[in-house]
Amino acid sequence: MLQDKLCVRLAALAGLLLLAACTSGGTDLGTPTSGSAAPTTAPERPPEAFYAVPNPLPPGPPGALIRATPIAGSPQVPGSRAWAILYHARSLDGRDVAVSGTVLAPPGAAPPGGRPVLAWGHGSSGLADRCAPSRFGFDAGGAFGPAGNVLLGQLLERGLVVAATDYQGLGTPGPAKAAIGLAAGHAVLDAARAARQLTGAGASGQVLLAGHSEGGHAALWAAELAAAYAPELQVVGAAALAPGADLPQLIRLTGARPAGLASAAMYLVMAWSDAYHLPPSALSVLLPAGRAAVDRVRSSCIDELAAGPPVAAVRPTDLLKVAPWPALLERNTPGHATTKIPLLVAQGSNDERVAPASNRSLAARLCRAGDRVQLRPYPNVNHMGILDVAGDDLPAWLGQRLASRPAGSNCQH
Repeated sequence: MLQDKLCVRLAALAGLLLLAACTSGGTDLGTPTSGSAAPTTAPERPPEAFYAVPNPLPPGPPGALIRATPIAGSPQVPGSRAWAILYHARSLDGRDVAVSGTVLAPPGAAPPGGRPVLAWGHGSSGLADRCAPSRFGFDAGGAFGPAGNVLLGQLLERGLVVAATDYQGLGTPGPAKAAIGLAAGHAVLDAARAARQLTGAGASGQVLLAGHSEGGHAALWAAELAAAYAPELQVVGAAALAPGADLPQLIRLTGARPAGLASAAMYLVMAWSDAYHLPPSALSVLLPAGRAAVDRVRSSCIDELAAGPPVAAVRPTDLLKVAPWPALLERNTPGHATTKIPLLVAQGSNDERVAPASNRSLAARLCRAGDRVQLRPYPNVNHMGILDVAGDDLPAWLGQRLASRPAGSNCQH
């Protein structure tokens, strides 16, 4: 029955989209790649050499391709084409940096005017370069993960080009800029820019933003930054699925009980202490077992940390009391400026990782900033389940944005 509902909704999206009208290490690009169709023998994932960033990095505008190489497309959609990409972006301090990611395109020729782009932000995977989704290939779901494999296939079937960033410093040299608003938003928008240079993808300047968990945070930041940072893109909507975005409230709701190595609090402490070059005293919020595990957290993926024995690593609420953490939590929560496009926040009531109350407060914060926000609750749905259940509604919502239809809002303005 669910599959039948999906087919009906996605068929509607297809109509709306019509209306809306290489070497093994990759190829260094002085000019945009031709993006010719990936051969059937394309590897599942790019080689390790693909991620080697030129030193020094030749300057390039945000979104300019540095390198691209074909990889195997989504097994959900036979004939789909994919590329691993390395592209220019701007870091939180305005520096030119290289970011890795992937672009997927549906089979066949693009319609006149090109295909809309869905710029996707993935959920937290870890801080080590080997945790970057582009390194796993799409047989394992890539940036969507196994739980989002079906959703990824549905989006491709409906004519969207999917551009998925790894985020800054994840997959490429330097510390991972996890959950840092400026860096995440830039990486998402620049992935959409990079996709347009792959002529085999047929990507247009019409862009949708979406993401799950940490990726929802990234999509909301991309929406907030788009008008000033990427004015040439026609960004028409942003959807955040179970976003970990109202960071102070998320930490507050976690409580004072010690949290483990795979917790959001530990993840933020390690990522931000490295990315912001904080002094060693900033790690005073960690408990002894957390301080002893900092190198392990830096070098591990989230699922590896979660599979280990329980460790009392940090008291989350200490991040609300000890400088510089309160200021950083506020700085990296979206809602500092009005977003010009409609926003969708989808949240499961049984989410065990992102407290539903944190996204009620997030929606209120975004409304106060002047945004148009639709908060959609999903009863009895957990954190990963939102990818499946919200996928029943997400394609229809995306299609409405592409067709310039009015967006619903829970805001009282």
